[in-house]
Amino acid sequence: MRIVVCGDTHIGAVFGLGRSNGAGGNTRVDDYEKTLNYIIDHTIKTKADVFVQTGDMFEQRDPSIEHMNIVDKALKRLSNANIATFVIMGNHDYKKSGTSFTSSIVSLSAAEYPNVRMLLEPEVVEVCNAKNQKVNLILLPYRDRKMYEGSNTKEQSEAYDSQVRELIGSISNDDPIVSVGHNFFYEGSYNDYGGTEVMASPSAFKGCDITMMGHLHQFRVLRKQAPVCVYTGSMERSNFGDTGVDKYFIDYDISNKKAKFCKIPVRDLLDASVNLSGIDFSDINDAIDNSLEEHDVKDKIVRFKFAVDEKVLPAMDKELIQSALYNLGAFHVSKIGIETIVQRLVRDNSILDHKDDFSMFKAFVDSQGIEKEYEKALIKEAKIIMGEV
Repeated sequence: MRIVVCGDTHIGAVFGLGRSNGAGGNTRVDDYEKTLNYIIDHTIKTKADVFVQTGDMFEQRDPSIEHMNIVDKALKRLSNANIATFVIMGNHDYKKSGTSFTSSIVSLSAAEYPNVRMLLEPEVVEVCNAKNQKVNLILLPYRDRKMYEGSNTKEQSEAYDSQVRELIGSISNDDPIVSVGHNFFYEGSYNDYGGTEVMASPSAFKGCDITMMGHLHQFRVLRKQAPVCVYTGSMERSNFGDTGVDKYFIDYDISNKKAKFCKIPVRDLLDASVNLSGIDFSDINDAIDNSLEEHDVKDKIVRFKFAVDEKVLPAMDKELIQSALYNLGAFHVSKIGIETIVQRLVRDNSILDHKDDFSMFKAFVDSQGIEKEYEKALIKEAKIIMGEV
């Protein structure tokens, strides 16, 4: 039996990384839909038995109809392929309502599909495939501190661990146990990640073959020995902090207890800084073009920041730079930033040795490395003002 686990999908997370797709949607949302369906294609084509999504299906607690339709269509494909599909509540899907809570995932049409289940509460689910292979899934939706007794994070996290042990202890068969949840692992400090969330101790999962947690967006193997603990990471690169970060989904085979970490072909991001200091006004456009050509921008979402001397600032045209990037094949230009380099005036006390004000001023100007034409005009005006003509 094989289980495919997909990390936090965050459908609807754009953050300036997309633009209108011309059909009423956003190119970044299109990317996320494509990536989700890539994982589902793998699940169906390789005939996996189970699909689990780790929570944070949506970026917003109240997703748009467009975003809900994307998820409904994707989950319908899994249901039609007779793949047992589970979606657990993440913190982005978690909506408090007085003393209770609900989630947008239960409003999906997919909640009514025959092979799909949405989970808001921790539960053990036994799954059996056509070959009579069985697995116990411990599914752990996001847990808020208020759901547990205790006066601090440590006590409430220990209460979470006790609940996990109780779930494991409730299993009366000898079939493999696989856990999937949406909270941070405890790694020696309850102050990690802000110190305000319940954390799961890896030792609480003793008896499980593997535990896979969403919530943390970086893929990471926390423990290689039993109980194996893995952060799935997010499905997509959500911001420029993810530049160059690989994304994975997990394909776990219960028969040999092997987890394949399958790299996802997500869109590349490029965050570039270009220093154009010392470039003359007349040469700045050529320098910009040359600097852009040094970067591989094809099919990438890009952000560029240019550092230029103050004197060439009027020549910096963001629209022209953006157009040049699109001509080079950039998929989307997120932002063009321009940072002005203000040169420090050099203090040279030797100019005070000159006998008159004009001579001192001329010596000062000569020491600053100003462009010759500008320097001549400045000296000319100074002569008039100082009565040297």
